[in-house]
Amino acid sequence: MALIDDAAFVAAGGYIYIADPDTAKPTDIKDPLAPGNGWESIGHTSLDDLPEFGRDGDDPEVKGSWQNAKLRATTPDVTYSVTIKSIQATALTYQLYFGAGPAAVQADKSFRIPAQPRPQTKALLVVLVDGTNYLPLWHPRVSLLGSDAVGLAADNFVTFPIKGTFLGSSLIGNAIGEWAQIEAPAPPDPGGEGE
Repeated sequence: MALIDDAAFVAAGGYIYIADPDTAKPTDIKDPLAPGNGWESIGHTSLDDLPEFGRDGDDPEVKGSWQNAKLRATTPDVTYSVTIKSIQATALTYQLYFGAGPAAVQADKSFRIPAQPRPQTKALLVVLVDGTNYLPLWHPRVSLLGSDAVGLAADNFVTFPIKGTFLGSSLIGNAIGEWAQIEAPAPPDPGGEGE
């Protein structure tokens, strides 16, 4: 593997967007504040607790035969997810945290919390920012719902932890998402010098 300095990425900033399920992946993000049509920012998220991508499931199990004790490893059942801590007390945050649709917003702008939460299925786009480099992480179908207690502190923002479970999408052959990669720069063209 090549040594690619720019591929050592620091998540110094970032932006999180949602859209209708199976919204296409943005093709070329030039500005992390403008990922394209259909994407809505979820707003401010915690700086102290950055998004955390998780893996839950079995580990591969080694199966053997009488002749070879380590003949084959099984394919484990794994679920991938992300936990986001929103710090905005808005209708969108409440919809995702409490599992409610837009109808939960009342005429006086209050938010009615449903007794039975329903996960909200959305497309998710996380754009990591390191200086002028952007690393988009796209998931076309994510089931979003509050995952833990609302965090209160006298010296910090209120946090609303929302867990997104990645679902398969027929848009991309039942895969769960696509993450950009940073490739090695093209070698200089030796014939192009001095022209």
